[in-house]
Amino acid sequence: MELAEPAHTYPMKAEHVTWRSLEGESVLLNLDSGVYFTLNETGTTAWELFDGATSLAEIGEILCRRFDVGLEQARSDLAELTDELRREGLVRVHEKPAPSSRTERS
Repeated sequence: MELAEPAHTYPMKAEHVTWRSLEGESVLLNLDSGVYFTLNETGTTAWELFDGATSLAEIGEILCRRFDVGLEQARSDLAELTDELRREGLVRVHEKPAPSSRTERS
């Protein structure tokens, strides 16, 4: 599945994922498969924003400001991360924002 236009792509953490953040990095655990996935500081920032209500375009802009990276690079890296997390079953991607989407850290 190819990701839609970033302005119309809303990633959301999957319900069966628990995660912990320590010193800016995170470890995600897929409770269904038992597979761990690690994220660096930039990936953790994106992950925290995967609420189903914030578009990839908005997340990309936030990453640009926070990490002083160009918009095209941020969007490319973010699309790659999102696609990888989707393939691993850690996120779901929607083309419309979720009305009330809050996924809390366990």
